[in-house]
Amino acid sequence: MSKIDSNGMEHGRRGDKIYVVLNGQQIKKEIYRPTNPRTPAQQKHRAKLAFANRLSAQLAEAVNIGFARLAEEAMNQTPRNAFVKANWENGALRWDEETSDWTLCPEHLLLAQGPRHIPDGITAEVDGNLLRISCPDPGLAHTHAVPDERLYVAAYLPEVPALLLYAGPLRADCAQCTFELPHELCATHSAMHVHAWFQATRFHRATATRAQVRPDQASPSRHLGTYRY
Repeated sequence: MSKIDSNGMEHGRRGDKIYVVLNGQQIKKEIYRPTNPRTPAQQKHRAKLAFANRLSAQLAEAVNIGFARLAEEAMNQTPRNAFVKANWENGALRWDEETSDWTLCPEHLLLAQGPRHIPDGITAEVDGNLLRISCPDPGLAHTHAVPDERLYVAAYLPEVPALLLYAGPLRADCAQCTFELPHELCATHSAMHVHAWFQATRFHRATATRAQVRPDQASPSRHLGTYRY
């Protein structure tokens, strides 16, 4: 409801108009009515954002570790924000023309990101309810690798949905390690995407052969395969 001031000027809303005073002049404006366009491109973008946010929620336990350092270094960013940004254009979120929906491409999914090193030869194998990780060369000769970085392994079952996160051995001891998968998930026969990465446990000064290490710095995560669990 508008009001008249001592100078006879009107302020506020009356009907479908807004009255203001600018430089002593009475101005009448149309009420702004925001629109909500729903073009195919905008709907596709909104669906992608919803899918990415839902994925970040399901993977939050891993994301909060794997993106902890990046989020700390970026102002006003959470690990989940950093996860969505890292996976927005890298192929992890794939548009399915047949279903007109966004789907996950696990080969490109990043659960961690950072400068630390992850070797090419790391592999996974599922035997019953055991998840075995092999890393014959932990990459200790690399400038972005130190012995006390921890191996993390994540197993994501999107059909359940469920996330299994394992804190494994340190890099120096990670040649072979085994993790037990919950028996109650066996009956689901769900697809399980396995990813692994290394994460720093403490600070190291730079040397002639090693880059500086900051706590929680991660390597990029690597997809080790998709298994029917």
